[in-house]
Amino acid sequence: MSQTGKLMPNLDQQSTKVLNLTVLQRMDPFIEEILITAAHVTFYAFNIETNQWVRACLFTSFFSFIFESDV
Repeated sequence: MSQTGKLMPNLDQQSTKVLNLTVLQRMDPFIEEILITAAHVTFYAFNIETNQWVRACLFTSFFSFIFESDV
């Protein structure tokens, strides 16, 4: 268990990549490979009227991947 009391799996980088790929392939079986992963990302949108970037209410993980048809 971690210091926060949550059960944390002890996975190496390759095992984590395989697990993430398996989960993504449940949503889209044509995903072939994960290229890049970021655990925490925040999305921004540019507001033309105020000429500023505005943080969207979306905080999530990010995956860049290859589809079968892309190869």
